[in-house]
Amino acid sequence: MSEYDGATAGRVLTFDESESVSFPNSFKEAMGTDRGLMVLVHKDRLIKIFPLDASEVSYLSLEIGKLTNDFLTRLSQIFKKSGLIDLLFSTGVCLRGTRCFYECYFSPDQLTVTLDELRDSLGELDGVRRVIIRDVSK
Repeated sequence: MSEYDGATAGRVLTFDESESVSFPNSFKEAMGTDRGLMVLVHKDRLIKIFPLDASEVSYLSLEIGKLTNDFLTRLSQIFKKSGLIDLLFSTGVCLRGTRCFYECYFSPDQLTVTLDELRDSLGELDGVRRVIIRDVSK
């Protein structure tokens, strides 16, 4: 039986030059994996860690003029057509009302198109100023 019995588990981390972070075995057991995606949410200064089954993870960032419901509907249609249905994390935020971003992390294994085809489809959306897709697995 695991030592983890409550609703949460906590541990103080030290951020130093080594860039390594260690987790207790009880955390790994509770997550059910020895790999995780760490995401820093800048506006909240909050770090989230998501359990991973996949070995590769891609980051997608869209800079757009304005975040609208129509944009999100059309984005969802492109994702579905591309086979991108299981996101590890996603967020949309507008900074000072002038720069808006939609960002997500996903396993590229699920795609039915190439990353270049996905990038091209997203670049054709009205209001998209920039599309960035990169591997964050390493």
